[in-house]
Amino acid sequence: MIENFTLPKTQTPVKNGQEKTDRIFGLDLMRAGSIVMVFLSHSMPINPLDAYFPFGWLGIGVEAFFVLSGFLIGRIILRTVLQPGITWERVKVFWVNRWLRTLPAYFVALAVYYCFYSEMRNVIFYIFFAQNIITPAQGFFPHSWSLAVEEWFYLTFPLVLLVIASMTGRNAGSYRIFLTGIGVFLVVGMITKSVYHWMYQHDLFTDLVRQKLLMPSWKTFVPPTGDWDGMRKMVMFRIDAIAYGCLIAYLLEKQDLSHKVRVWLLALGGMLLLVDFQVIEHTIAGSNINYFADVLLLPLFCVTFALMLPYAVSCPRPGRGLTRIITNISQTSYSFYLMHFLVLDFVIKWYERNLATVSGMQGLVFLATYIFIYLIAYLMYKFVELPFMNYRKKLFPNSVHVSRS
Repeated sequence: MIENFTLPKTQTPVKNGQEKTDRIFGLDLMRAGSIVMVFLSHSMPINPLDAYFPFGWLGIGVEAFFVLSGFLIGRIILRTVLQPGITWERVKVFWVNRWLRTLPAYFVALAVYYCFYSEMRNVIFYIFFAQNIITPAQGFFPHSWSLAVEEWFYLTFPLVLLVIASMTGRNAGSYRIFLTGIGVFLVVGMITKSVYHWMYQHDLFTDLVRQKLLMPSWKTFVPPTGDWDGMRKMVMFRIDAIAYGCLIAYLLEKQDLSHKVRVWLLALGGMLLLVDFQVIEHTIAGSNINYFADVLLLPLFCVTFALMLPYAVSCPRPGRGLTRIITNISQTSYSFYLMHFLVLDFVIKWYERNLATVSGMQGLVFLATYIFIYLIAYLMYKFVELPFMNYRKKLFPNSVHVSRS
């Protein structure tokens, strides 16, 4: 889901004849931290420390994935698709690059999930990432909601840039076209979430579902309970999330920020993260939904992680051992994300059925589960992701690629 930006000039040969690319450690660190956050949020029933910390909040690590994706994809678009000018040919190359990178592992995971949950209908929607465009995410392959958000952004953002370029003319400049495109997505995100909040406050979901103008699944938004998390996982409300990372890509292309400024931005992002969690506690967790929680909280999380990116890009590497650990976690993060929910579902059910006999082994079960998921992710990375990455390099040898290698 998240990739590390590299340029061809950084490539060095390795023994097996493949090319190895230098990685940006700070981005690997953010990615590794994000996948660990997601794992901790979903593994609470087997986490021996669950009583001491609200791990459920850490699911917001997905927002960091969105921002990272936007930053890396934004740089690629700025340096390839928009240079010297956007064309259909460059957009198609961009799409094929994206699909070769994201779809193979996704379809493998989808097939595995279907083998274990074959009674699930409407799997066809998952093939086209339509499972949560205008309906809440389903119980089958539930965390695929974030992948749908990303894929629809990858598809629509270049199209918006093409429209803007055709309307403004070639003399508008690539940066202006790019920034205007970002603005379109940010505005759309604010509008859709504002409409959601207004409809919820006026209890319009009840009437629209009753009149069959909305699908039955929209009942989840009927007051007084509502479902903020369901809104968070719908493409139409989250299409703006990745644009915040693109905005930082634009900023760093235009400005050479000093180390001091990057440190201050990192500190500000850290402080905002603490504020964000306090807002969750006093709104979402306390069932006190208001305009800020519905419309501004999710963009605030994206801004929080976006502020950390300038420092992450220039973050110094620690010792070789720690760097290797972080890099390995980062490399396998996409496959780990794809497969972790399935394994956790079976482990948690088994643990709860055998609670009387294994309760004293909770820490061991927790650690073993993480290691098992990591091994699955490593195998998928090596035998599914890497071959398609290498094929992509052969297919587009002169393109700027992103890599999880």
